[in-house]
Amino acid sequence: MTTTAPATDMELLAPAGTLAAFAAALEAGADAVYVGAPGLNARALARDFTFAEIAAMTRHAHEQGRRLYVAMNSLVKEGELRLALENLEALARIGPDALIIQDLGLLHLARRFFPELRLHASTLMTATSSLAASRFASLGFRRVVLARELSLAEIRTIGERSGVELEIFIHGAMCFSYSGLCRFSSLHGGKSSLRGQCVQPCRRRYDWLPSGKRAAAAGGRGGGYLFSMNDLSGIDHLAGARAAGVVSLKIEGRLKSVEYVRSTVRAYRLALDALEAPPGRRDQLLAEAHRCLEESMGRKRSPGFFVPGAEAGLIVPRLSGNTGEVVGRVVRLELSGGRKGAAAAQVELKAAVRLGDRLRLYDERTDGRWSFTLRRIEAGGRPVEQARPGQTVRIALTGVDPAGLRQPFSGLLFRVDVGDRPGAGRSTPARRVASVRFVPADPARIDRLLAEFAPAVRGDRRGAPRGRSRAPATPTEWWLRIPGPEVIVPRLPFPVARLLVDLDRRNLELFLQGRGRSRHRPAPLVWVLPPVIVEERLAWYAQAIGRLHQAGERSFQVGHITQIGLFTSPGTDPAGHGFELAGDSTLNMVNSAALREAARQGLRAVQFSLETDRPTLVAALAAFAAGQTPGSEPGRMRVGLAVYGRPPLFTARLDAPHFQGQRSLASPRGERYYLDRQEESLLVRPHQAFSLLQHAGDLTRAGVDYFVVDISQGQLKRECAEVTALLSGRGTLPEVFSGNYDGILA
Repeated sequence: MTTTAPATDMELLAPAGTLAAFAAALEAGADAVYVGAPGLNARALARDFTFAEIAAMTRHAHEQGRRLYVAMNSLVKEGELRLALENLEALARIGPDALIIQDLGLLHLARRFFPELRLHASTLMTATSSLAASRFASLGFRRVVLARELSLAEIRTIGERSGVELEIFIHGAMCFSYSGLCRFSSLHGGKSSLRGQCVQPCRRRYDWLPSGKRAAAAGGRGGGYLFSMNDLSGIDHLAGARAAGVVSLKIEGRLKSVEYVRSTVRAYRLALDALEAPPGRRDQLLAEAHRCLEESMGRKRSPGFFVPGAEAGLIVPRLSGNTGEVVGRVVRLELSGGRKGAAAAQVELKAAVRLGDRLRLYDERTDGRWSFTLRRIEAGGRPVEQARPGQTVRIALTGVDPAGLRQPFSGLLFRVDVGDRPGAGRSTPARRVASVRFVPADPARIDRLLAEFAPAVRGDRRGAPRGRSRAPATPTEWWLRIPGPEVIVPRLPFPVARLLVDLDRRNLELFLQGRGRSRHRPAPLVWVLPPVIVEERLAWYAQAIGRLHQAGERSFQVGHITQIGLFTSPGTDPAGHGFELAGDSTLNMVNSAALREAARQGLRAVQFSLETDRPTLVAALAAFAAGQTPGSEPGRMRVGLAVYGRPPLFTARLDAPHFQGQRSLASPRGERYYLDRQEESLLVRPHQAFSLLQHAGDLTRAGVDYFVVDISQGQLKRECAEVTALLSGRGTLPEVFSGNYDGILA
């Protein structure tokens, strides 16, 4: 392996989804390139790299004194553990400069079987504080990719207090939700953003719903692209990043074209060179860098969260959020049926177009998007090679299936690339990446590793899980999440074993004042930490935990694996400090290896991921139970599952100026959501409840140790009535959704 760039020399890290993009990134001046591991990276690429290609790119990069990182940053389902071990074994032989991961199960396997692999914590692990960075370092990560939501001042503090290498995203797309905490695409679309399948619900148009008693027949009012973030561009803040101690500047875009990679990398290489140039030359280099970015055809750009006070420019609700340059508005759509149906659009041009442009058609009514290469333009009934702004032309929608288009149509046309223009695009570097012969892993060795890890882990090479249901060792408990410690718990059709309450200022003071300490309380309290704690709030949480502990409270639930550091030092058991810790579903557990890691960190209970499908849950629970041998972990960790509530679909830092109080909003499909402001974050929750209560018997047989019912949202009596109806199956049942449980987690 090559060495990492010193802290005084910021690394320019470029994306590559193809060999051509890899070569273009190096030619344009990248110090390092990151690519996806086959089948287990958080980008749904049209074609994954093979290990032979990764080996060739690694060798090619090292020959030039550059580095290659491999993103294996997807959540890994139980049935994919064999594939995960095969990938780890292959990468250990190839020797890339680092492996970027988010799954705690991959951390567990890599550290146990392949300690030679250098690990970087993905931005999907939502590191927002020095506590998170330093705890990740203690877990074995050599570098932490910070969340995009941090200011340069916060990044500097994290670096000074943690001492670990820090990498930040400097350019590219931004999600409205913290990476690692977006459940929208999965629970309301069946495709997990944590597995590279995001359907981008944040890019849709939403309408505000009228509030008050007259709302029923009023329909939507106002709205726009409320959550569609502008692209991040930190090109004017590189000096600040260097002063903050950042070692690596990362460009987002493994799905982007060769031309995007080339122009963006070139821009940032010029800007980095400008840092050391004399003033006159510096201005010239920066001007050229900005010209390069104009060629990349991304969304409207902003400095993101780097500069506090600039939040108003992060979202422009009137802009659709499609990447690319708006080239025209569709004034009429032409559809023809038949087996060989075709489609065309009459477009009023706002920018020049020419044959070979890569375009995207966007339907504002349905949020539909169709990409195609421009093969035919007609102006005045005659074919032309190019057309100018102001003209109304007929454009053939070559390759777009007319069956997916609907009349009436209202939409825009975007240009997303120019690389296929006849004779126009710049060629990829002439020097080809030399091929490398790669021998696949020995299946017998992988079998031995699986057997050593957990005898119950099974799975064919396609990833089909073969776990068996198991009965829990003790009756399944019911944990109830309530708004505050003072709440009198209504009657429910099950005994409550634990009461979950948020650890916030209000609840803390109520409890310390004596409200919620009643001897008539039906169950002990578990204090719930949010999944995101930023640097400036660490001291408050540490103090609050201390005050509660002095008052006799010992049960807490962490929302992030590194929050264990608020209760104990690395390598020690929280129980030895008088704490009993549980883990929230935001720890994203979808395999038995992740469960093993949670137990190793000292958790006594943890919720499985809300995104799970039934086969994954059943197989993981069976494998985890079989792998818990006497003395392997101190005590048996219980595994729970949230079975009712209105879970956050987005968890965001941005409370944009256009957000209107607690008002509700609706998607183009008629789904209704509402904003929920917490001390740490802005949450977007569904009006319709998530429920697995109808599967309670099945879940008990699968081996779930405890169920979590969240009635903290909405009116208590109504929530309890819905829970009772869903459990009994009698009466008028409320409409609910079940995420991926009845389907497949994609």
